[in-house]
Amino acid sequence: MPKLELKTIKGHKYLYISDKLKVNAKTLAILFYVGRLGKIGIDKFKAKLVEFEKIKLKRYTDYRLKKYRCVLLNEKEATAVETLRYEYQLFANLYPAEFKRYEQAVFVHYAQGTTAIEGNTITRRQAAELFEHSVTPAGKSLREVYELVNFKELEIFIKSYEADISEKLIKKIHAIILHNLPEASGGKYRQIQVWIEKGEYVPPPPFEIPTLMNDLIKWYRANKHKLLPLELAIKLHTKIVTIHPFVDGNGRLGRALLNFVLQRTGYPTLYLGLEQRERYLDVVAEGNNEIYKPIIDFMYELYLQQHSEIHVGIQKTNKDSEVEGFPEHERLLMDFSKIEKREEKTL
Repeated sequence: MPKLELKTIKGHKYLYISDKLKVNAKTLAILFYVGRLGKIGIDKFKAKLVEFEKIKLKRYTDYRLKKYRCVLLNEKEATAVETLRYEYQLFANLYPAEFKRYEQAVFVHYAQGTTAIEGNTITRRQAAELFEHSVTPAGKSLREVYELVNFKELEIFIKSYEADISEKLIKKIHAIILHNLPEASGGKYRQIQVWIEKGEYVPPPPFEIPTLMNDLIKWYRANKHKLLPLELAIKLHTKIVTIHPFVDGNGRLGRALLNFVLQRTGYPTLYLGLEQRERYLDVVAEGNNEIYKPIIDFMYELYLQQHSEIHVGIQKTNKDSEVEGFPEHERLLMDFSKIEKREEKTL
Protein backbone atom coordinates (compact mmCIF):
# COMPACT_ATOMS: atom_id res chain seq x y z
CA MET A 1 0.00 0.00 0.00
CA PRO A 2 1.54 3.37 -1.02
CA LYS A 3 2.22 5.98 1.63
CA LEU A 4 3.63 9.49 1.81
CA GLU A 5 7.05 10.15 3.28
CA LEU A 6 8.68 13.46 4.23
CA LYS A 7 12.44 13.90 4.07
CA THR A 8 14.16 16.99 5.47
CA ILE A 9 17.23 18.09 3.54
CA LYS A 10 19.08 21.32 4.49
CA GLY A 11 16.03 22.66 6.28
CA HIS A 12 13.58 21.98 3.46
CA LYS A 13 10.96 19.25 3.43
CA TYR A 14 10.54 17.06 0.40
CA LEU A 15 7.63 14.73 -0.28
CA TYR A 16 7.91 11.18 -1.63
CA ILE A 17 5.54 8.29 -2.31
CA SER A 18 6.86 4.92 -1.19
CA ASP A 19 5.35 1.64 -2.31
CA LYS A 20 6.11 -2.03 -2.90
CA LEU A 21 5.45 -3.72 -6.20
CA LYS A 22 5.14 -7.50 -6.47
CA VAL A 23 6.49 -8.91 -9.72
CA ASN A 24 6.74 -12.66 -10.16
CA ALA A 25 8.10 -13.89 -6.82
CA LYS A 26 9.96 -10.68 -6.06
CA THR A 27 8.95 -7.45 -4.28
CA LEU A 28 10.37 -4.24 -5.73
CA ALA A 29 10.66 -1.13 -3.55
CA ILE A 30 9.60 2.14 -5.19
CA LEU A 31 10.42 5.61 -3.89
CA PHE A 32 8.87 8.30 -6.08
CA TYR A 33 9.79 11.98 -5.71
CA VAL A 34 6.78 14.31 -5.60
CA GLY A 35 8.35 17.70 -4.85
CA ARG A 36 9.26 20.26 -2.22
CA LEU A 37 6.55 20.80 0.35
CA GLY A 38 5.03 24.24 0.09
CA LYS A 39 5.56 24.37 -3.64
CA ILE A 40 3.15 21.54 -4.48
CA GLY A 41 -0.52 22.33 -4.91
CA ILE A 42 -3.35 19.82 -5.00
CA ASP A 43 -3.47 19.84 -8.82
CA LYS A 44 0.24 19.13 -9.10
CA PHE A 45 -0.09 16.38 -6.53
CA LYS A 46 -2.87 14.74 -8.56
CA ALA A 47 -0.70 14.91 -11.67
CA LYS A 48 2.14 13.32 -9.72
CA LEU A 49 -0.15 10.45 -8.69
CA VAL A 50 -0.86 9.72 -12.34
CA GLU A 51 2.87 9.85 -13.07
CA PHE A 52 3.50 7.55 -10.11
CA GLU A 53 1.17 4.89 -11.58
CA LYS A 54 2.95 5.11 -14.92
CA ILE A 55 6.31 4.62 -13.21
CA LYS A 56 4.99 1.56 -11.36
CA LEU A 57 3.67 0.09 -14.58
CA LYS A 58 6.98 0.66 -16.39
CA ARG A 59 8.96 -0.93 -13.56
CA TYR A 60 6.59 -3.89 -13.71
CA THR A 61 6.74 -4.43 -17.48
CA ASP A 62 10.50 -3.88 -17.63
CA TYR A 63 11.08 -6.48 -14.94
CA ARG A 64 8.67 -8.97 -16.50
CA LEU A 65 10.23 -8.67 -19.95
CA LYS A 66 13.71 -9.35 -18.60
CA LYS A 67 12.50 -12.85 -17.83
CA TYR A 68 11.03 -13.76 -21.22
CA ARG A 69 12.15 -13.70 -24.81
CA CYS A 70 9.81 -12.85 -27.66
CA VAL A 71 10.25 -14.65 -30.95
CA LEU A 72 7.36 -13.32 -33.01
CA LEU A 73 6.02 -10.40 -30.97
CA ASN A 74 8.06 -7.21 -30.92
CA GLU A 75 8.95 -5.24 -27.79
CA LYS A 76 5.98 -2.88 -28.09
CA GLU A 77 3.56 -5.78 -28.48
CA ALA A 78 5.10 -7.68 -25.59
CA THR A 79 4.83 -4.59 -23.39
CA ALA A 80 1.16 -4.27 -24.31
CA VAL A 81 0.56 -7.89 -23.25
CA GLU A 82 2.35 -7.35 -19.92
CA THR A 83 0.42 -4.12 -19.36
CA LEU A 84 -2.79 -6.10 -19.81
CA ARG A 85 -1.58 -8.62 -17.21
CA TYR A 86 -0.77 -5.81 -14.77
CA GLU A 87 -4.16 -4.14 -15.18
CA TYR A 88 -5.98 -7.47 -15.04
CA GLN A 89 -4.48 -8.24 -11.64
CA LEU A 90 -5.04 -4.66 -10.49
CA PHE A 91 -8.69 -5.01 -11.48
CA ALA A 92 -8.96 -8.21 -9.43
CA ASN A 93 -7.41 -6.55 -6.36
CA LEU A 94 -9.30 -3.25 -6.50
CA TYR A 95 -12.74 -4.42 -7.51
CA PRO A 96 -13.23 -8.13 -6.66
CA ALA A 97 -17.02 -8.15 -7.16
CA GLU A 98 -16.83 -6.50 -10.59
CA PHE A 99 -13.88 -8.73 -11.48
CA LYS A 100 -15.90 -11.86 -10.69
CA ARG A 101 -18.72 -10.70 -12.97
CA TYR A 102 -16.22 -9.93 -15.70
CA GLU A 103 -14.67 -13.39 -15.40
CA GLN A 104 -18.09 -15.02 -15.62
CA ALA A 105 -18.93 -13.06 -18.77
CA VAL A 106 -15.59 -13.99 -20.37
CA PHE A 107 -16.18 -17.66 -19.55
CA VAL A 108 -19.57 -17.59 -21.30
CA HIS A 109 -17.91 -16.02 -24.37
CA TYR A 110 -15.20 -18.67 -24.30
CA ALA A 111 -17.38 -21.77 -23.81
CA GLN A 112 -20.05 -20.68 -26.29
CA GLY A 113 -17.50 -19.53 -28.84
CA THR A 114 -15.21 -22.56 -28.75
CA THR A 115 -18.18 -24.90 -29.32
CA ALA A 116 -19.78 -22.64 -31.94
CA ILE A 117 -16.62 -22.91 -34.04
CA GLU A 118 -17.28 -26.67 -34.18
CA GLY A 119 -20.94 -26.27 -35.18
CA ASN A 120 -22.82 -25.83 -31.89
CA THR A 121 -25.85 -23.52 -32.40
CA ILE A 122 -26.51 -22.50 -28.78
CA THR A 123 -26.35 -18.70 -28.58
CA ARG A 124 -24.37 -16.68 -26.06
CA ARG A 125 -27.51 -15.65 -24.19
CA GLN A 126 -28.72 -19.25 -24.05
CA ALA A 127 -25.30 -20.35 -22.81
CA ALA A 128 -25.43 -17.74 -20.03
CA GLU A 129 -28.87 -18.99 -18.96
CA LEU A 130 -27.62 -22.57 -19.02
CA PHE A 131 -24.58 -21.80 -16.84
CA GLU A 132 -26.19 -19.35 -14.43
CA HIS A 133 -29.69 -20.79 -14.02
CA SER A 134 -29.44 -24.34 -15.46
CA VAL A 135 -32.04 -23.40 -18.09
CA THR A 136 -31.82 -25.85 -21.01
CA PRO A 137 -32.33 -23.96 -24.29
CA ALA A 138 -35.42 -25.00 -26.23
CA GLY A 139 -35.00 -26.69 -29.58
CA LYS A 140 -31.36 -27.66 -29.04
CA SER A 141 -30.02 -31.21 -29.12
CA LEU A 142 -28.78 -32.97 -26.01
CA ARG A 143 -25.37 -33.19 -27.64
CA GLU A 144 -25.16 -29.40 -27.96
CA VAL A 145 -26.16 -28.96 -24.32
CA TYR A 146 -23.54 -31.47 -23.15
CA GLU A 147 -20.86 -29.73 -25.23
CA LEU A 148 -21.49 -26.54 -23.21
CA VAL A 149 -21.96 -28.24 -19.84
CA ASN A 150 -18.66 -30.08 -20.33
CA PHE A 151 -16.80 -26.78 -20.36
CA LYS A 152 -18.31 -25.85 -17.01
CA GLU A 153 -17.06 -29.18 -15.67
CA LEU A 154 -13.67 -28.47 -17.20
CA GLU A 155 -13.54 -25.10 -15.46
CA ILE A 156 -14.23 -26.76 -12.10
CA PHE A 157 -11.58 -29.41 -12.75
CA ILE A 158 -8.92 -26.87 -13.79
CA LYS A 159 -9.48 -24.84 -10.62
CA SER A 160 -8.77 -27.92 -8.52
CA TYR A 161 -5.81 -29.11 -10.60
CA GLU A 162 -2.41 -28.10 -9.19
CA ALA A 163 0.12 -29.92 -11.37
CA ASP A 164 1.60 -28.84 -14.72
CA ILE A 165 0.77 -29.84 -18.28
CA SER A 166 1.40 -33.51 -19.04
CA GLU A 167 0.06 -36.15 -21.39
CA LYS A 168 -2.15 -37.34 -18.56
CA LEU A 169 -3.65 -33.87 -18.18
CA ILE A 170 -4.18 -33.53 -21.93
CA LYS A 171 -6.05 -36.83 -22.02
CA LYS A 172 -8.11 -35.79 -19.00
CA ILE A 173 -9.09 -32.45 -20.55
CA HIS A 174 -10.06 -34.20 -23.76
CA ALA A 175 -12.15 -36.76 -21.84
CA ILE A 176 -14.04 -33.97 -20.04
CA ILE A 177 -14.66 -32.06 -23.28
CA LEU A 178 -16.20 -35.14 -24.91
CA HIS A 179 -17.98 -36.49 -21.82
CA ASN A 180 -21.48 -37.85 -22.54
CA LEU A 181 -21.14 -37.23 -26.27
CA PRO A 182 -22.22 -40.17 -28.49
CA GLU A 183 -19.50 -42.13 -30.26
CA ALA A 184 -16.83 -40.15 -28.43
CA SER A 185 -13.59 -41.77 -27.29
CA GLY A 186 -12.44 -39.14 -24.85
CA GLY A 187 -8.82 -39.32 -23.76
CA LYS A 188 -7.80 -42.03 -26.25
CA TYR A 189 -5.35 -41.32 -29.03
CA ARG A 190 -6.71 -42.05 -32.49
CA GLN A 191 -5.96 -45.35 -34.17
CA ILE A 192 -6.96 -44.23 -37.67
CA GLN A 193 -5.61 -41.81 -40.24
CA VAL A 194 -7.59 -38.58 -40.60
CA TRP A 195 -7.59 -35.68 -43.07
CA ILE A 196 -8.26 -31.99 -42.47
CA GLU A 197 -10.28 -30.54 -45.31
CA LYS A 198 -9.39 -26.94 -44.49
CA GLY A 199 -5.91 -26.33 -45.89
CA GLU A 200 -5.76 -29.88 -47.26
CA TYR A 201 -3.67 -30.92 -44.28
CA VAL A 202 -2.88 -34.55 -43.49
CA PRO A 203 -2.02 -35.06 -39.78
CA PRO A 204 0.67 -37.57 -38.75
CA PRO A 205 -0.19 -41.27 -38.87
CA PRO A 206 -1.49 -42.85 -35.64
CA PHE A 207 1.71 -44.74 -34.80
CA GLU A 208 3.65 -41.45 -34.56
CA ILE A 209 1.28 -39.81 -32.05
CA PRO A 210 2.81 -41.14 -28.77
CA THR A 211 6.29 -39.95 -29.77
CA LEU A 212 5.00 -36.60 -31.02
CA MET A 213 3.04 -35.99 -27.81
CA ASN A 214 6.06 -36.87 -25.71
CA ASP A 215 8.14 -34.42 -27.75
CA LEU A 216 5.42 -31.77 -27.32
CA ILE A 217 5.57 -32.03 -23.53
CA LYS A 218 9.38 -31.77 -23.66
CA TRP A 219 9.10 -28.66 -25.85
CA TYR A 220 6.60 -27.08 -23.46
CA ARG A 221 8.73 -27.75 -20.38
CA ALA A 222 11.85 -26.41 -22.10
CA ASN A 223 10.10 -23.16 -23.07
CA LYS A 224 7.60 -22.44 -20.30
CA HIS A 225 10.03 -20.20 -18.39
CA LYS A 226 11.59 -18.66 -21.49
CA LEU A 227 8.88 -17.70 -23.99
CA LEU A 228 6.43 -14.90 -23.31
CA PRO A 229 3.38 -16.81 -21.98
CA LEU A 230 1.05 -15.59 -24.75
CA GLU A 231 3.44 -16.87 -27.42
CA LEU A 232 3.92 -20.10 -25.49
CA ALA A 233 0.15 -20.62 -25.17
CA ILE A 234 -0.59 -19.96 -28.85
CA LYS A 235 2.23 -22.21 -30.06
CA LEU A 236 1.19 -25.01 -27.71
CA HIS A 237 -2.37 -24.75 -29.03
CA THR A 238 -1.21 -24.82 -32.63
CA LYS A 239 1.25 -27.68 -32.19
CA ILE A 240 -1.36 -29.94 -30.63
CA VAL A 241 -3.89 -29.11 -33.34
CA THR A 242 -1.19 -29.99 -35.89
CA ILE A 243 -0.53 -33.36 -34.25
CA HIS A 244 -4.31 -33.92 -34.10
CA PRO A 245 -3.91 -36.72 -31.53
CA PHE A 246 -7.63 -37.51 -31.23
CA VAL A 247 -10.32 -38.31 -33.76
CA ASP A 248 -12.50 -35.42 -32.57
CA GLY A 249 -12.24 -32.43 -30.22
CA ASN A 250 -8.68 -31.36 -31.09
CA GLY A 251 -9.58 -27.71 -31.68
CA ARG A 252 -11.49 -27.42 -28.42
CA LEU A 253 -8.62 -29.18 -26.65
CA GLY A 254 -6.04 -26.82 -28.14
CA ARG A 255 -8.03 -23.74 -27.14
CA ALA A 256 -8.51 -25.16 -23.63
CA LEU A 257 -4.74 -25.68 -23.27
CA LEU A 258 -4.09 -22.16 -24.56
CA ASN A 259 -6.26 -20.76 -21.78
CA PHE A 260 -4.79 -23.13 -19.22
CA VAL A 261 -1.36 -21.58 -19.85
CA LEU A 262 -2.74 -18.03 -19.72
CA GLN A 263 -4.64 -18.63 -16.48
CA ARG A 264 -1.70 -20.36 -14.79
CA THR A 265 0.59 -17.44 -15.62
CA GLY A 266 -1.79 -14.71 -14.43
CA TYR A 267 -3.39 -13.49 -17.66
CA PRO A 268 -7.06 -13.26 -18.68
CA THR A 269 -8.35 -15.96 -21.00
CA LEU A 270 -8.80 -15.59 -24.75
CA TYR A 271 -11.98 -16.52 -26.56
CA LEU A 272 -12.92 -17.12 -30.17
CA GLY A 273 -16.37 -17.16 -31.73
CA LEU A 274 -18.17 -17.99 -34.92
CA GLU A 275 -17.35 -14.54 -36.31
CA GLN A 276 -13.63 -15.37 -36.20
CA ARG A 277 -13.98 -18.95 -37.46
CA GLU A 278 -12.80 -18.52 -41.06
CA ARG A 279 -9.82 -16.34 -40.18
CA TYR A 280 -8.93 -18.66 -37.32
CA LEU A 281 -8.98 -21.75 -39.54
CA ASP A 282 -6.82 -19.95 -42.10
CA VAL A 283 -4.08 -19.10 -39.60
CA VAL A 284 -4.28 -22.57 -38.03
CA ALA A 285 -3.68 -24.01 -41.51
CA GLU A 286 -0.50 -21.93 -41.76
CA GLY A 287 0.48 -23.08 -38.27
CA ASN A 288 0.17 -26.67 -39.44
CA ASN A 289 3.15 -25.87 -41.68
CA GLU A 290 5.07 -24.37 -38.73
CA ILE A 291 4.37 -20.83 -39.89
CA TYR A 292 3.35 -19.30 -36.55
CA LYS A 293 3.53 -15.56 -37.21
CA PRO A 294 -0.02 -15.27 -38.70
CA ILE A 295 -1.77 -17.04 -35.81
CA ILE A 296 0.21 -15.15 -33.17
CA ASP A 297 -0.57 -11.80 -34.84
CA PHE A 298 -4.25 -12.74 -35.18
CA MET A 299 -4.66 -13.86 -31.56
CA TYR A 300 -2.57 -10.99 -30.17
CA GLU A 301 -4.78 -8.36 -31.82
CA LEU A 302 -7.95 -10.19 -30.82
CA TYR A 303 -6.71 -10.63 -27.25
CA LEU A 304 -6.00 -6.95 -26.64
CA GLN A 305 -9.27 -5.95 -28.27
CA GLN A 306 -11.29 -8.35 -26.11
CA HIS A 307 -9.85 -7.06 -22.85
CA SER A 308 -9.45 -3.36 -23.66
CA GLU A 309 -12.35 -2.59 -21.31
CA ILE A 310 -10.27 -3.65 -18.30
CA HIS A 311 -8.31 -0.40 -18.44
CA VAL A 312 -11.48 1.63 -18.93
CA GLY A 313 -13.23 -0.35 -16.20
CA ILE A 314 -10.55 0.43 -13.61
CA GLN A 315 -11.05 4.12 -14.23
CA LYS A 316 -14.85 4.10 -14.41
CA THR A 317 -15.73 1.70 -11.60
CA ASN A 318 -14.99 4.24 -8.89
CA LYS A 319 -16.82 7.21 -10.39
CA ASP A 320 -16.28 9.41 -7.33
CA SER A 321 -12.52 9.20 -7.57
CA GLU A 322 -10.75 12.24 -8.93
CA VAL A 323 -7.57 10.43 -9.89
CA GLU A 324 -7.58 7.54 -12.35
CA GLY A 325 -10.16 5.52 -10.43
CA PHE A 326 -7.76 4.21 -7.76
CA PRO A 327 -9.28 4.16 -4.26
CA GLU A 328 -5.80 4.35 -2.72
CA HIS A 329 -5.30 7.71 -4.43
CA GLU A 330 -8.17 9.14 -2.42
CA ARG A 331 -6.37 8.15 0.76
CA LEU A 332 -3.12 9.71 -0.48
CA LEU A 333 -4.97 12.92 -1.33
CA MET A 334 -6.37 13.04 2.21
CA ASP A 335 -2.93 12.38 3.68
CA PHE A 336 -1.46 15.15 1.52
CA SER A 337 -4.10 17.61 2.73
CA LYS A 338 -3.34 16.68 6.36
CA ILE A 339 0.38 17.24 5.82
CA GLU A 340 -0.27 20.62 4.21
CA LYS A 341 -2.50 21.77 7.09
CA ARG A 342 0.00 20.54 9.66
CA GLU A 343 2.81 22.41 7.97
CA GLU A 344 0.71 25.59 7.72
CA LYS A 345 0.21 25.54 11.50
CA THR A 346 3.95 25.32 12.10
CA LEU A 347 4.67 28.41 10.01
